[in-house]
Amino acid sequence: MHNYVKEYLDRIEAHLERIYKEQADTLQKAARVMSDHIKQDKIIYVFGSGGHSNMMAEEMFHRAGGLACISPVFADSIRIPHVPMGERSAALAPSILDFYGIGKDDLLILVNGYGINPVTIETAIECKKRGVKVIAVTSTDYAEKLPKNFPGRHPSGQNLHEMFDTVLFTYMEYGDALIKMDGLDSKVGSYSTFGNAFICNALVLRCCEMLLAEGIEPPIINSINVEGGLERNQALYRKYRTLIRWL
Repeated sequence: MHNYVKEYLDRIEAHLERIYKEQADTLQKAARVMSDHIKQDKIIYVFGSGGHSNMMAEEMFHRAGGLACISPVFADSIRIPHVPMGERSAALAPSILDFYGIGKDDLLILVNGYGINPVTIETAIECKKRGVKVIAVTSTDYAEKLPKNFPGRHPSGQNLHEMFDTVLFTYMEYGDALIKMDGLDSKVGSYSTFGNAFICNALVLRCCEMLLAEGIEPPIINSINVEGGLERNQALYRKYRTLIRWL
């Protein structure tokens, strides 16, 4: 009997290993932008501009072992549960950026698995207009295979991976799911969250390495479920609470 779970594990590992090997230079470049930002005592915004991509804003925010200077960009219209077509409403993007006061020389990690939906592309366009620095996390399969007039696209037909110099690829496949089971037309076992989360946490690790190499202690959140964790976080709360809306 075929072991689909083992196949799933192997496929995920292969994708993550590919990210590790092929995205190393871009990861280093992106982490350098982050570390330079942190040295200026600035916060880093994270926006997952689609239903499940939104989890990356949660993944990076106030996370044990994560950076304390992360400001998540939450927009209820495109979160899960959400308005089904919220991520297809391009007009939301300027309002979202305005709500968080994201502007010139700010840094935004923009995560979207598909890289084609209207909110994602409109956010990218707005960031370019405003002079926001962007690290994009996305894939290319959807962008390359979906026709330019696909209803889920931004009217411009642009693709996120072509809009910025610093782009990290998850290698998510068309359809997202990885496993083809006998007797089932649709594939099973989604991948995108694994790729997104690996890249986002890898950015944190590389950033910390760079700061430590310069003799700077990274602002790392501790688990409040270990002895002394909450106490060690107090100074970070005092520093960032006025800057981060949800802290």
